[in-house]
Amino acid sequence: MHNNKVFLVTGAANGIGLAIAKQAISGGATVIASDINGDALEQSQKLLGEKYIPKISDASDPKAIEELVRFIETDFGRLDVLVNNAGAATLNNPETITEDVYDFQMNLLLKGPVFFVKYAAPLLRAANNGVVVNISSASAILQLPGYCPYGMAKEALVKFTEDCVITVPGIRHNVILPGVIDTLILNNTYGKDASDEFKKVVETSCPVPRLGTPDDIADGVLFLSSDQASYITGTQLLIDGGMSKMHVLSMSQTNT
Repeated sequence: MHNNKVFLVTGAANGIGLAIAKQAISGGATVIASDINGDALEQSQKLLGEKYIPKISDASDPKAIEELVRFIETDFGRLDVLVNNAGAATLNNPETITEDVYDFQMNLLLKGPVFFVKYAAPLLRAANNGVVVNISSASAILQLPGYCPYGMAKEALVKFTEDCVITVPGIRHNVILPGVIDTLILNNTYGKDASDEFKKVVETSCPVPRLGTPDDIADGVLFLSSDQASYITGTQLLIDGGMSKMHVLSMSQTNT
């Protein structure tokens, strides 16, 4: 399905990014795996082999982004798929948030994807069926307390994707909105006890009674980046097991 394609996946050392890399490689692709966690990248390369190309890079820094894209152009000469996946979540509200936390979240979740598209667009446009898949969140469409500025950035990423369909032509642009996915971010955001309680609510109340897995999101990415989706652009793919249709999650939060 993706034989000989070159993917760039940000936040690819673990979780959703690693699952995307694994599936892409299984389909015949080479993956440039970007992350700031060098140790995790090294371990993942041991798992996935030579088609997993680890690159320590800061997905929130435009200069680092430009350097990474230049490396891909020099060493590979092509880029078929860009997956803006890197992310982190903290729970804040407008009265308690600090400027440092705000800048960190917005730079990683929104500024980074904007500059990845800026610098990668020429390579993607030169590819046959070049694709950008942005990883947003169900929090972009749900009213959830404590998600400032995470939900704001994720909603803006949806709008950015839609704008790019027209303003960055010659490339397909789509966005995925994950619900509650069983990753390290979930535990890191809530703490283990609250995370375990939240997981129980999801497992017993959602139409699909389980947590999402990184592979659930990777399945969506691999489809949207495939030739089978060659006429799909500007779409929002919600992968949340029906969670967004429920009102039982009043304790409240979802994240990728």
